[in-house]
Amino acid sequence: RKTEIKQQLKWILGGQPPALTNPGPVRLENGGAGEDYFGTVLKRPIVTPGMGRMAITPYKEFGDYLYGYIYYPKDKAGNIKAGKLPAIIYQHEYDYSKGFSSYHDVQSFFESMTDLGYVVFSYDMIGFGNRIEEGTRFYDRYPNWSKMGKMVADVKGAVDALSNLDFVDSSKIVVAGYAMGATVGLYATALDERIAGLVSVSGFTPMRSDSKDDGREGIKAFSHLHGLIPRLGFFVGNEDRIPYDYQEILGSIAPRPVLLIAPKLDQTANFNDIRASVNEAGKIYKLLGASDQLILNSPDDFNRFSDEMKEIIYGWAGKFNAGARVPRVP
Repeated sequence: RKTEIKQQLKWILGGQPPALTNPGPVRLENGGAGEDYFGTVLKRPIVTPGMGRMAITPYKEFGDYLYGYIYYPKDKAGNIKAGKLPAIIYQHEYDYSKGFSSYHDVQSFFESMTDLGYVVFSYDMIGFGNRIEEGTRFYDRYPNWSKMGKMVADVKGAVDALSNLDFVDSSKIVVAGYAMGATVGLYATALDERIAGLVSVSGFTPMRSDSKDDGREGIKAFSHLHGLIPRLGFFVGNEDRIPYDYQEILGSIAPRPVLLIAPKLDQTANFNDIRASVNEAGKIYKLLGASDQLILNSPDDFNRFSDEMKEIIYGWAGKFNAGARVPRVP
């Protein structure tokens, strides 16, 4: 069944053109000039006494000639913390003008994650931030692919690069995202077994039960509004015929640990449908003896990336890094 679900996901994302596996920079000293290489007006998280930054720049880029930043914990001497470090790939929300330089405080989030001993890898996704023009004529060049497919491919490129870095523990690479970034994380984690865990904040509402009659865009948000998954447009008005839904995606991730944060007052989602979807996926986790590894946290809040939600993530990440079973969050 997992193989079938993966085939359905690959079909909906479209045909990826041939690509090479890029090992990335491999060592810290291979960091480059970053976006200063071409100039940028976007403010990125800055270096602090406890957090260093490695810019990934051509010609030691990751993925398909991509830029990014790796933030890492520093010791008291100002050097990178010794040993193999866990890593988190942070995927940003729908923010066309700023990419991962979000309106919410990513600086403190990155600092807190590095305080926990994590390496944090982030970059602008295609069509956002400094890659906004890269997305304008995407479908002229790749008519059979999708932007979501490209985003998932870029996550794979990030995993490739992190796996080859000599200071990263390749068995502890986690994807975390908010809104669109969380959706990308769900697809990427289902398709790449190397991803050891997932954190999703406001990442989905079930598609088969989502319609404009509920006051939301439904699957048109992906096929028409943002143009991320054009093939979902075939199912507008026939959502019950979509070949998969998020319970299948979550089930295919099992038994790897997943933290889902779904605010009850999210205007873009139906919380009852989300809970039902997670309960269905939970049956697979239970079958695999990992029922405590699928966690749904549902604060009385709206769609945002709040400090309270970040605290939940810190608790989860600390347990994950320690190798402990991640307990359910009340």
